[in-house]
Amino acid sequence: MTGDSSAAVDPVSPTGLQLLFHRHGFRPRRRLGQTFLIDRNIVHKIVGAAELSGGEPVLEVGAGAGAVTRVLMKRARRLMAVEIDSVLAAILRETLGEEVEVVEADLLELDWVDLLGADKGGEWHVVANLPYAITGPAILKLLDGAGWFRRMVLMVQQEVADRLLAPPSGRSRGLLTVLVEAAAAVTLIGRVSRTCFLPQPRVDSAILALDVRRSRVLPPGLEDMFRCVVKAAFSMRRKTLTNSLSGARGLRLSKEEAAGVLSQCGIDPRRRAETLSVQEFVLVAKAVQAGGEGTD
Repeated sequence: MTGDSSAAVDPVSPTGLQLLFHRHGFRPRRRLGQTFLIDRNIVHKIVGAAELSGGEPVLEVGAGAGAVTRVLMKRARRLMAVEIDSVLAAILRETLGEEVEVVEADLLELDWVDLLGADKGGEWHVVANLPYAITGPAILKLLDGAGWFRRMVLMVQQEVADRLLAPPSGRSRGLLTVLVEAAAAVTLIGRVSRTCFLPQPRVDSAILALDVRRSRVLPPGLEDMFRCVVKAAFSMRRKTLTNSLSGARGLRLSKEEAAGVLSQCGIDPRRRAETLSVQEFVLVAKAVQAGGEGTD
């Protein structure tokens, strides 16, 4: 089949999308969280949030049938579209031609150096529609590539958006909130009703913009300890920081040592993980790492 007939089909129209899928024998798979945008206003809101001037390279993750891709390709200097499904990748190649570099791959298995090169220029913009089942790991994977990225526009389920926007002491604040805050400033672009997708998911979504921090919150060499401390703190979130930090295998702190570290950082040992800011977690990670470097 040539791309001529498929190229004329509008992937934002429910009728056009169903026709495109019928021609290619494709059925959306719930297991992969495959839902497709059928609202043109949302498509343009996503692309607008990417803030493209025409000179940036763009990485689109979860390109699907190309609804957003077709608009991005008119705004980007270079467009690379990642899609895990082989049928959808074939549709993208047939309908979009050589203007878009289609990469058939699993986001979680990408090697950023192999994909984007060794130069972390921080110029790439990311647009991603993340499957609900792997949203957390997918965001952490994108954060691992933050050195290449300037701005990330993510479509996530509403619950995840609430978590990423939660301030200190917010009930939704958790491990992912703190790890994202350390790497990027998060802004809510807008809410998206479940009725904007086909097939319709069971929950609503939200569009977030993540502007990667150019001035580092974490000093070089502290990343692993920072993650270890944050993970330990939230592993028993109903307990005090003294108990959660001393209960973590990776930190090897007694209750007395954990309380001492927190007091040294000016943090009440009776506080809980969700009350700490990123800067306070950085202080704790520095103190724990410094203490470890002083022992055998």
